[in-house]
This record gives sequence, structure tokens and C-alpha cells, in this order.
Amino acid sequence: MDSIAQLCSAFGGTYAGQSMTDLFSLYTEIEQKTASFCREHAIACAQGCGTCCEHFMPDITASEARLVAAYLLFIKKDEALIEKVQQSIGNQKGPCPLYRFDSPFHCSVYAARPLICRLFGACAYQDKNGSAVFRRCKYNEEKTMPEHIVFESDVPVMQDYSYALRSLDGQEGEVGFLPEKVASMLDQLQFLAGMLDLDDSNPDDTPNPLAS
Repeated sequence: MDSIAQLCSAFGGTYAGQSMTDLFSLYTEIEQKTASFCREHAIACAQGCGTCCEHFMPDITASEARLVAAYLLFIKKDEALIEKVQQSIGNQKGPCPLYRFDSPFHCSVYAARPLICRLFGACAYQDKNGSAVFRRCKYNEEKTMPEHIVFESDVPVMQDYSYALRSLDGQEGEVGFLPEKVASMLDQLQFLAGMLDLDDSNPDDTPNPLAS
């Protein structure tokens, strides 16, 4: 199994599967709109920059944590990385345990990365006057993005996507720091995978949809 679409399909018919599917759909929409926004306004991080990951611990929702945990368990299958996440519980300042200095994207779970990681430096935000505004990332010393833009037209705004994300979680809507939220989902997903016969450790010959 090597894609989030396959992951969603493997957990199809469950609450976890629906949660991951809904979140993946929102992420796909966001990627399309922010990519267009960045092209239009010449916004780009400096090549190879991952400084934000070094100084920041993402706060994420239950849906985001579930997708990251599933990605770690069934796509990455990296016990050392999972242990690193668990060992980072209590760290609220960073670096993010999923940060990779030796990767072009600097993220071990780039395809499943949380919303804040997708929007940071790639989206406008709403200021106190209700205007859509973009400001250059403070770590962008190379000045590969505009310093300050105030928009008159309709553009992707971080707060709107945040509201859409929170709406997916219902009663699970509280956010928390990534290590704690992801760790809380690991046992849940492993239990569910066992119930669905998706556990790679199963000694029988049952076909495993996650093993493709």
C-alpha cells in the first residue's frame, strides 16, 4: 500500500475510513487552490528550506492525527519514527518529530501532513479588519515571496480552511499538539486493523489490502 487513496479504501465502511476520506478530499481541494494562489502571486519557499519545521510543533485535530497515524503504521511502517513521535510527547516548541532535514519536502509524512503545514507561507489570512492579507514568512531570508499583499479579490484564506477542517471532527473537534494526538490514534488504528484483518503481523494467509 503506497497511497492515501488506498489507505482510505482499506478502512472503507468504518468511521476511521470515512474520516480519512473526508480529510483527504479537503486536502485535495486545498492543494489545488493554494497551488494556483502561489503561482499567481509568485509565492514560494526558498529551495531546501525547512526552518519552520525546526521551530514549530503543529497543533492538529483528531482527523488529522488519524490520517498521520495511519500513514505511519500502514504506509511508512517505520517503528523508529513512530517511537520518535511518542518520545516527543510534551514537546510543544519543536522541532516536529516528523521533520527530515535530508528530504526535499522535509517531512516524513508529506502526503499526510496537517493543514497548518500545507498553508504556512502558502495562503492568505484574515486580519482584524476582515481583509485578506499575505505576509512573507519570517524565515524567508532569501525573499522568494512578496513581503506584504492586501487582496481585493477572493483568495484562499487560512481561517476558512480551518473552519472547514474543524467541521469534519464534530465532537472530536479539540486540537492538540501533534505527538499527543497522533499517539492517541495509534492503538485505535491498530485495533481496528486487527478487526478488519489488515494487520501485517497476522500469521494466516488472508489477503491484505494494505500490502499491495
